[in-house]
Amino acid sequence: MEMIHIPVMLKEVVDYLNIRPNGIYIDATVGLGGHAGEILKRLKDGLLIGFDKDSEEIAITEKKLKEISSNFILVNESYEKIPEFLEKKGIKYVDGIFFDLGLSSYQLEISKRGFSFKRLDEPLDMRFSKDENLTAEYILNNYSVNELERVFRDYGEEPYYRKLAMAICEERKKKAFKKVEDLVSVVEKIIPKKGRIHPATRAFQALRIEVNKELKVFENTLHRILPFIRKGGRLVVISYHSLEDRIIKNFLKDKEKEGEMEIITKKVLRPSYEEIRMNQRARSAKMRVGEKT
Repeated sequence: MEMIHIPVMLKEVVDYLNIRPNGIYIDATVGLGGHAGEILKRLKDGLLIGFDKDSEEIAITEKKLKEISSNFILVNESYEKIPEFLEKKGIKYVDGIFFDLGLSSYQLEISKRGFSFKRLDEPLDMRFSKDENLTAEYILNNYSVNELERVFRDYGEEPYYRKLAMAICEERKKKAFKKVEDLVSVVEKIIPKKGRIHPATRAFQALRIEVNKELKVFENTLHRILPFIRKGGRLVVISYHSLEDRIIKNFLKDKEKEGEMEIITKKVLRPSYEEIRMNQRARSAKMRVGEKT
C-alpha cells in the first residue's frame, strides 16, 4: 500500500547534522527513511546506519534507500543497541546521530497495531516490535488501578488520570478491552473535549510509552552513545511531547556544564508555520542540537 510520509523539519535536520561527505551518521529511528534518504544523498564515501525495531518498516525503507545509494546499513534493532553494534563493527566514532521520536505514517495508518485513536477497529497492541510481549491490551485488562494511574499521570500527564483508571477497571469487569474503540469509548465518557485535541491523545501516548519503555530507553541511550560521537560531531533530536523534550533538554544542559557538549540550539527549534500547514503531524515537534566538544 502506497503512503505519503512527510519527514518533519527535514531541511533543519540535514543542516544541523553538518554532514561531511565521508562521515558516518546514525539515524536512530529510521522508520520509513524520510530523513535517512536526504542524509544518504549527501554521503559520497560515507556511511549511514539506520536503526528500527519495526521489521516491516525496515523492509520498506531498504528498497527506498537502495534507489539512492548502497552506502547504508539497516539494523532491525532498537536504538538502545547502537553501542553494541558499533563495538561489534569496530566503529570507534561517528559524525552525527539523529533521533526522530515521533510515530511514522506506517505505524499510524497501516501497521494495524492500534497506535491511533482514529482506527477504532484495530487491536490494542501498540508494540514497536512484534517480538515484545507487553501490549496495551494486557495493561488495560490486568494493571491495578494504582498502576494505571501511574501510567496515565506520569506518561500522559493526564489531569483525569484517577477517574480514567477507575473507569477502565469498572469497564473491564463487564467486558475485556480488545479494540481501540473499547478504550476510546471509555475515554470520551471521562475526559471532556477541549479545542482540537482529541480527549484520547494523552491516554494513547501514555500506553505507548509504557508498552515500549520509551522514556527509560531514550534517556539511557543518550548517555551510552555520547562516547561514540567524535569531537565536533552532532546530536540532533526531534521530540513531540514535554516528557521527551525534558530528557534531551536536561541531558544537553548537564553535558554542557560538564564540558562534554555545546548546545547549538540555545532556544528550541520549531517547524515553520508553512510546514505545519502542509503537515499537521509537525505541529508539536521540537528540535534540539548539541555538538561534542
